[in-house]
Amino acid sequence: MLSEKSTTNNGMCIESVSVDIVKNNQLYNKRMHTYKMLSVAFSYPDKDFFEFFPELMPEKESLIREYDRLFRVKEIWLYGAEYTSEHEFQKSNNLSDISGFYKAFGLEIDNDRPDSLEAELEFMHYLIFKEIKAPDKEKAQICADARRKFFAEHLIPMAKAIAQKIIAETENDFYKTAAGEILEFFAEEEKLITK
Repeated sequence: MLSEKSTTNNGMCIESVSVDIVKNNQLYNKRMHTYKMLSVAFSYPDKDFFEFFPELMPEKESLIREYDRLFRVKEIWLYGAEYTSEHEFQKSNNLSDISGFYKAFGLEIDNDRPDSLEAELEFMHYLIFKEIKAPDKEKAQICADARRKFFAEHLIPMAKAIAQKIIAETENDFYKTAAGEILEFFAEEEKLITK
């Protein structure tokens, strides 16, 4: 085991580097978990939803009613192209671009549009996971670059619009809080990603 005074050839304390790596991994793990949590929060409140949020099981019926009211009756679309595309041609290009990101990382979307909020949040979770587990710096950088570009071009514009609409349309604590968390978390993400 290395002592506190161990140094590298350039005089940097190895322990401080190790602490930085651990802090960085903790930050990445926290961010990865937040993306996963938000992805599940905006999925239909079914079995998988309640496996992730078991404490909400007593509210199952009211969450289902509110999900249907917000995302079906009120038509708060959980699809990015509905907020970022001015016409069908642009919408088609956006959907193709998002699908291209997924395919580049060996992923496909099942039973939904590629621009669904749930899928895009899950993709960010996946990119952070791949970056952490990358076997070398080059592959980690590919994931980091894709994450920055995808976040800026696709996720943040639509997620902010969706969150603002939800906050304006609901009194439900869960959905109001989840939408607020998107706005708060994405403000932090913008700062980290643009460094």
